[in-house]
Amino acid sequence: MAVSGILGWHNIRGLHMRVELADEIYAGLATLATVRLMNAKRLSPSFLLRSKVLGNSITTYLLKSDANETYSFVHTFPVRGALTIPSAEICSPFPINFFVRCRRTSLNLEFPVFPTPLDCAGSTRLDNTLRKGDSPSFLKGNEGEFLRVADYTGNEPMKLIHWRLSAKFEVLKVKEMSATSGEPVMIDIDSLPGRDLEENLSFACFLINRLIGANRPVGLKLREKIMKPAVSREHRLNLLTELALYGKD
Repeated sequence: MAVSGILGWHNIRGLHMRVELADEIYAGLATLATVRLMNAKRLSPSFLLRSKVLGNSITTYLLKSDANETYSFVHTFPVRGALTIPSAEICSPFPINFFVRCRRTSLNLEFPVFPTPLDCAGSTRLDNTLRKGDSPSFLKGNEGEFLRVADYTGNEPMKLIHWRLSAKFEVLKVKEMSATSGEPVMIDIDSLPGRDLEENLSFACFLINRLIGANRPVGLKLREKIMKPAVSREHRLNLLTELALYGKD
């Protein structure tokens, strides 16, 4: 029994985990989570590992010494806001399937979850406006000419997913298209036609992605806070982060 306890403790010792998420996560929409399990022991492999993270269980039958394994799964975060994954659990019944030993590994992963993008009334008119009389540009969009293949973020329409390359790389890939240019737009959260604040935040999320995706500079007015229009990806993520955290203090 003592030998079994020592072997079981040593089996889950020296294990580390890293969880990677997309930089765009939307409440209620599935996103891809990648888990990397690492064995830092230089001479000893680990056997029969069960890792638990975000409610998902991952089984590793053999993790060689000084090696790592990567796993992916789809997860949905139900609400917007600033979220934290403090730790994950690694368990094993090794060497005999009688005692299950577990240890927690620190993650301390912090990230924003953006509001669910919600198509607001008049979006068809918005699309018509974006296409009418606009000059083409070589920026990311959904309607122009093909530019390159990139990782799927959850924001692109399904029609742009490159299924053959996705199967080859085991992650979703999309075709990036050129966009069109237009005039700057300021989105006032209080002027949107939602039934409540949450719906207005979802409308704003949709409009930010749609307009900046068409290379139209977008600004945001959240009551007293005003963010000036811009068109970069960094600016778009900053706007979405403001929406994710708004009213959560």
